[in-house]
Amino acid sequence: MEVYMFFLIFFSVYGLANWYITSHIFRMELFSGNWKVPARLGWLLLVLAFPIGIICSHLCRLVVLDRLLWLGSWYLGLMTYSLLFFAAFDFWKLFSVLRRRMLGPGHRVRRNRNKKRTFDLFPLYALVMIVILVAGHINATQPQIRSFEVSLPGGKEKNTLRAALASDIHAGIMVNNHWLNKIVDSINETEPDIVFLVGDIVDSDVTQAHEEKLSEVLAELDAPLGAYAVTGNHEYYTDTVEAVKAIESGGVEVLLDEAREIGNLFVLVGRKDIQAERFEGSLKSLREILEGSNSDLPVIVLDHTPVRLEEAAETGVALQLSGHTHNGQLFPFNFITDAIFEQDWGFLKKGKTLFYTSCGVGTWGPPIRTNSRPEVVLLKIIFDPEAVFPEIP
Repeated sequence: MEVYMFFLIFFSVYGLANWYITSHIFRMELFSGNWKVPARLGWLLLVLAFPIGIICSHLCRLVVLDRLLWLGSWYLGLMTYSLLFFAAFDFWKLFSVLRRRMLGPGHRVRRNRNKKRTFDLFPLYALVMIVILVAGHINATQPQIRSFEVSLPGGKEKNTLRAALASDIHAGIMVNNHWLNKIVDSINETEPDIVFLVGDIVDSDVTQAHEEKLSEVLAELDAPLGAYAVTGNHEYYTDTVEAVKAIESGGVEVLLDEAREIGNLFVLVGRKDIQAERFEGSLKSLREILEGSNSDLPVIVLDHTPVRLEEAAETGVALQLSGHTHNGQLFPFNFITDAIFEQDWGFLKKGKTLFYTSCGVGTWGPPIRTNSRPEVVLLKIIFDPEAVFPEIP
């Protein structure tokens, strides 16, 4: 029922947004002149590509559907900024009307003399959209390495650990093999002791991830203490068992509500994503997962969606790492994620627990980013027995 409700809301919003955009697009010269029929058919193909691709690809796998989904994913970015472009244009027109009324009838007479002047919006619209989409795609495919030094209380003696964090890879049609290799190269560039992959490694279809050689690429990760992962919400939108197999075939251990003691340094907990509760039933509490673990060691938790913060703080976790939000990925959606999540990007401290939410290294939907760069995070963790509270870098 929840899935049907989601699709109902999504496609209602999608339909209304595209009705508004299309009503403006079809007034432009290209869509109303000699090229009217092919231009309008081409535009309608763009509009319908994503819903047809996303629905039909769940029923069967065809190359033409993959191409539609690819085209439709790009269109989601175009749709977002078309909506903002035309909204800004309408506000400008409204402002102009109000201004003329304030200036009086004399101004309207002068305007009427120039009534026959026309302005085709299409060249400006096309230029703005091309710049945004191209710049956003270049930004999305150039992951940056962000380094932080974090001091955590606990442990038997002072030790340092280099941990590489990457979340939201979304391997599939859009984040392809070349992109995956670039991400893994960025992780290896940090020379990590251990790698944390915090969910949404697979996008929506394990078959697509296999075609992009996800397992082979993950096998290139180089970390003496190994690589560990957790499931994200997208692993539950596909075949979860096969998704976990694909990840573990690359030498990455997936922790499903499990704890591991790592090198007598810390206890690592990997939590199932909160979506698992809807698909699999009840989930283990953090205390249940930690039962029997070495209580003298600090605890680091991997939890894809940053929503169980109070539980981690009350349990005395030293550090929790999350992703999921993408920091909105496209402006202005970052304002929405900021309103939904207590911390949608960056560090937060609650009591004795430090939290970091990554903006992610891949993309969902349009392969563009316009409000943040994709990131691989290097955490230089200092385990200090004499420290009392973790410190925000």
